Amino acid sequence: MPKSDGYVSAEYLKKIAEIAQEIKLRSYELMGASEGKYFLDLGCGPGIDTIPLANIVGNSGRVCGIDIDGEMIAKANSQTATHGLGSIIQHQQGDVLALPHDDGSFDAVRAERLLQVLPKKYLPVDVLKEACRVTRKEGRLVFVDTDWGSVSVDYNDTDLERRLMGYFANCLRPNGYAGRQLPVLFFDQGLSNVAVEQFPIVTRDFSQTPFGDWLCTEALSAGVASRTELELWKTNLQARSDEGRFFSSVNIVVVCGIR
Repeated sequence: MPKSDGYVSAEYLKKIAEIAQEIKLRSYELMGASEGKYFLDLGCGPGIDTIPLANIVGNSGRVCGIDIDGEMIAKANSQTATHGLGSIIQHQQGDVLALPHDDGSFDAVRAERLLQVLPKKYLPVDVLKEACRVTRKEGRLVFVDTDWGSVSVDYNDTDLERRLMGYFANCLRPNGYAGRQLPVLFFDQGLSNVAVEQFPIVTRDFSQTPFGDWLCTEALSAGVASRTELELWKTNLQARSDEGRFFSSVNIVVVCGIR
């Protein structure tokens, strides 16, 4: 489960990957994923995307993944070895603001749900500039991120729901509005043929959201809601989930541009 500093675990990333599979596949399409290409995945985590990309580019292509978390890189390398893709994939521990690659190295660079969890000192414009630097001319950049400002949960007490969702977007993500900021970010960087797509993610299982114990613990500590309100929140939403009546949605934005 994610923590309040924006860090997310490998297990949480894998769970979200299952929900967002359609979005991942679309991001690969927008990258122009095909045999022989050279790709970079920023914030690669445990290799969730580098492995399917390697299967697309084949032996004549290459996929690099970079993540600042050494534990994530170790897990990614383990997965690479399990799939026998060590000759195609390279995972590196490093900083997305100082990529260990030459200018114009890649046919495409992608980042998925990265900007929302980076510490606030990492300005999105600086991350995109560095991604542009290592992308070849006429290469593609594809960023995918969540607009947590669009999240909603069907709950009888709409005042409490708005307080909790606003608190989540504003405080439990370093940049909870990253998704909606992507189009202007790409336009301002001077990328051409900027294409914007939006995908609603609907969740019908309360346990598949980050709005249970973690959110309630943080919200109680911050004085956003009372203990009674939060206990009712968890109890009622779990009951709805058990009955098949739970509903939550949030928008994920996918933006592609050409350098």
